Amino acid sequence: MTSFRKRTVQKPIRGTRTSPHTAQVITSSGNPSLDVILGGGLPIGSICLIEEDRFMTHAKVLAKYFLAEGVLSKHEIFLGSLDDLPREMLRRLPQPLSEEEVELEQQASEQPADKNGLRIAFRYSDLPLVNSEQATKIGHHFNLMELMDYMMLCEAQTNVWDDNYKADINDQRVINEYIKEWAEDDISNSSNSLEREADINSTVEADGDISVTNNNNNSSTATTSTTSTSPAGAQPAPPPPPPPAAASVAAAMETQYFYNQRYGRLLNDLQQLLRYESFAPGINTQQKSLCRVCLTSLGSPLWYDDHFAEDLLKFLTILRASIRSCTAVCFITMPMHLIAKYDASLVAKIRQLVDYAIELESFAGSERETHAAFKEYSGLLHLRKMSAINTLAVHMPETTDLAFKLRRKKFVIEKLHLPPDLQESTDAAQARDMMSMPKCMPTASNNSNASMDF
Repeated sequence: MTSFRKRTVQKPIRGTRTSPHTAQVITSSGNPSLDVILGGGLPIGSICLIEEDRFMTHAKVLAKYFLAEGVLSKHEIFLGSLDDLPREMLRRLPQPLSEEEVELEQQASEQPADKNGLRIAFRYSDLPLVNSEQATKIGHHFNLMELMDYMMLCEAQTNVWDDNYKADINDQRVINEYIKEWAEDDISNSSNSLEREADINSTVEADGDISVTNNNNNSSTATTSTTSTSPAGAQPAPPPPPPPAAASVAAAMETQYFYNQRYGRLLNDLQQLLRYESFAPGINTQQKSLCRVCLTSLGSPLWYDDHFAEDLLKFLTILRASIRSCTAVCFITMPMHLIAKYDASLVAKIRQLVDYAIELESFAGSERETHAAFKEYSGLLHLRKMSAINTLAVHMPETTDLAFKLRRKKFVIEKLHLPPDLQESTDAAQARDMMSMPKCMPTASNNSNASMDF
């Protein structure tokens, strides 16, 4: 007897790969620069929170990247929002770039080097040209100036939610009446079927149309014939079908956990999608796929009520458990600056219920928009939380001083640094100040030496 066992290698899901650092199955967020910050991509079963800027423009761009990547990878897409029109948002997804266009774009973005091999300045000469994670990326590149082909969108598997709920069963009293009537009908139908069976047995025994077989274990089995000897209509009727509103009642029963019924309806539609066999973990089938869940502007003023904080935390807790139990990844955008005005303590609680929390600070409408040091950027990017999912170490980028720029064709995240001309002007200004100082004024070195004299 040998201990050799054939190794079974599971076929990877489309649009995913195994991270070389954490050995986790990851998928692209749609933006290559964001994937580098996250360590190659988003792990399966994780929730990424993008804290929107004040004008809520840049976070929606990242959400479009996330959805467009799902369309190209042939993933199942679930898009839910109250502030935006989900169908209109899907129509405005960016167009993917071909490999030739990506190569031309990368060559154009490379900065020319001088005869000494230096780039911007001598302090950047030792920095690597390409990050190690970018060499094995799995995402695609997109052009924000052009829209995705309509036929490509028609082939995508999309599910939208905008709370277009027109049923009149929001009242709990109506739900209880439906359940009571349904139960009474079920009991009456079952009693009628028992009475019909008793009548059939008595009729069969009177006609003598019965066959009994005796076995060695003294057990008898009676079988009745279904010939014309039985009276018409003597067969038991099948159980009655559930009422048309039964599915709506079951969905409405789940909303009783929330004061705001919209959370329950959103959670019910999402969980029905995640129950599909293709999203079940540990199943090696050809139909296995990944579900991309995107919720934009969650927690906006359209969600406000007297129990806003309680319902939102409860919803995120159940959502996290649902995403963890299947092959799915979630991308959420939230106006955290508005939630902080509603309840400042709610911000830290929300960040604890997600895996990645990234804040976008836009320069629009502030003094930094016209500042010479930030003229190349559109805002700052702050990493508020980076989680270690099924691993011991958390992946952290080389630096946390990050800034983003929204160009005409793409959204780029880069390291924050001062422009070379600004640095030279600062050094020149300091030199001029030193030259203009009176000679009688002691310098720092003279002061230090003077203080040592006795």
